Amino acid sequence: MIEAIAETMDLYGATYSSGQLYGIMFFENRPMTLDEMKTQMNMSKSNMSYAVRALVESRMVNKLNEKQDRKELYAAETDFFRAFQHFFSHKLQHEVDVMTEAIAQALPELTEIILEEHITDEERKLALQDLHKFRHAKKYYEWLQQFVDTLRSGAFFNEAPAKADSASNEKETHNE
Repeated sequence: MIEAIAETMDLYGATYSSGQLYGIMFFENRPMTLDEMKTQMNMSKSNMSYAVRALVESRMVNKLNEKQDRKELYAAETDFFRAFQHFFSHKLQHEVDVMTEAIAQALPELTEIILEEHITDEERKLALQDLHKFRHAKKYYEWLQQFVDTLRSGAFFNEAPAKADSASNEKETHNE
């Protein structure tokens, strides 16, 4: 299962070793120190720190407030729905931010080219085609931002199997 988690996370842009580390921490059922992780993974301290930092940044792993023998403790997010929520909202938000900034910078320049008096009809035609593509991309990234906001709010998971299971369990408990 740990190897499957690592392979899957690798498909989504996390390093294979970060995926392995998450899998180990997921099944450990207790917080771990960097030294414990390093021993389990047989990795250098720098590679381990990078993997942990990436997992903490995507909120797949949480840095805890308490310490063990003055060492930081980390725990894996064990709710796959919440892990999905954090991981993908983080990745998608980064994409939205990068692309909307690029579009915002490029649109005025492209508009300026289109309005330029001394360009050929062919250059203007190509610039108008690009403008159309940018407008389409802008609409897409506005939609994607709404998706990220919905994902972050948790509303996306209202129909998730875990929610449905807990709702049916509540009904069974009330009926008994």
